[in-house]
Amino acid sequence: MLKQRGLSLVELMITITLGLILMAALTSVFSATLGTNSRSLQLSQLQEESTAVMDLLLGDLRRAGYRGNAHLLVVDPDNAVTAFNNTITVSQHPSEVGSSCLLFEYDADNDAIHDGAVEQFGYRLRNGQVQRRQGGATCDQDGWEGLTSPDLIQVDVLEFILTERMLDEVNEQVVEVLMVVSLPSDAQVSRELATEVVLRNAF
Repeated sequence: MLKQRGLSLVELMITITLGLILMAALTSVFSATLGTNSRSLQLSQLQEESTAVMDLLLGDLRRAGYRGNAHLLVVDPDNAVTAFNNTITVSQHPSEVGSSCLLFEYDADNDAIHDGAVEQFGYRLRNGQVQRRQGGATCDQDGWEGLTSPDLIQVDVLEFILTERMLDEVNEQVVEVLMVVSLPSDAQVSRELATEVVLRNAF
C-alpha cells in the first residue's frame, strides 16, 4: 500500500509567504506604472495647453497695429488711417504683478476703419489663469474670457515687456513674452515658455 504524503504545515506556510511576497512586488510595480502613466498624461496636458495658449496669444499679437490700407502710410500718409497707431499698452490688474496685461488693437475685418471694441484685443494674468480681452475691457475691469483651465494648469507668471530697437535704421517695437505654468497638483512640475514678437505693423 502506497503511503500518501502532503505538505507539512511549515512547507505550506513558506509557500503562502513566498506567494504573498510575490503578490506585493507585483502590486508595487503595477502601482508605480499607473503613477508614471498618470504623471505622463498630466505633463502632456500641461505641454499641450500651454503651447496652444501661447500660439494663440502670439498669433494675435503679431497683428497689433495692422490696418487694411497700410500701404497709404507710405504712398499717401495724409489719408492713411491712424486710429490703430500707438495702441499697444502694457499694464496689470491691480491684484496682479506688473506687466502682466497687454492691450492692443488691429483692423480685424480689414476694412481700414476702426470699429471700436470689436477691434480691441489683449491678454492678461488673473487668478492663475490667462484671460483674453472682450468688449474693450481695460486691464482692471471684469468681462475677460478665461483661456486656461485652472484644473489642468496653473499660470504662475505672464509677463510682457515692450521695447524699441533700431535695426538697419528702422525703429521697431518688440514685445517679449514670458509664461510659466505648473500642475495644480504639483507646483514642482512646471514649464517656461519665452519668446519675442516683432510688431511689424506698429506705428
